[in-house]
Amino acid sequence: MKQLFLSLAFFIFCACSSTPSYEIDNWDSLIDPGFNQKKVVAFYKEKVSKVPEGSKEEILIYADLQKALKKAGNNKNVDGKTVRFDGYIVPVDTDGERVNKFLFFPNQAACIHVPASPANQTIYVETQKGEGILLEDAYEQIRVFGTLKLQEKHVATGTASYRVKNALSRVIPTLN
Repeated sequence: MKQLFLSLAFFIFCACSSTPSYEIDNWDSLIDPGFNQKKVVAFYKEKVSKVPEGSKEEILIYADLQKALKKAGNNKNVDGKTVRFDGYIVPVDTDGERVNKFLFFPNQAACIHVPASPANQTIYVETQKGEGILLEDAYEQIRVFGTLKLQEKHVATGTASYRVKNALSRVIPTLN
């Protein structure tokens, strides 16, 4: 009887779930499959470990890393696929209370020690009406659902190789 109850509860939970379906949930799938990004990052990480933190040499190495990552290219096979990505945002436009257009990245905001994501790891997101992220939650980890388009978008705060229109976006709850 207990097993029947658990099975029924699981079925009801799944049937009532409002999670949209998706085909892709891995940021690495946006990178041209012929490019070995992990190898490139490891090479520059080794170089950075040998220079003083905050030095001109370190800054130049990170600049070289950015140039190398820009050569990675985009994965044309993901165009038109439905996605679910977890990441962080840089607001582009708001409706007063909610961020409804933003650049979306796999990592938190960049600084001198964490270079910005390359364009092929950046998505320009336009949310469905009323589905934006509250301004107070803009620094939290965000989940975005939608259909990915291979479409370059330039804004003042960066460049994205991909775009998702009419996205659903949610704050990922932090469990303490």
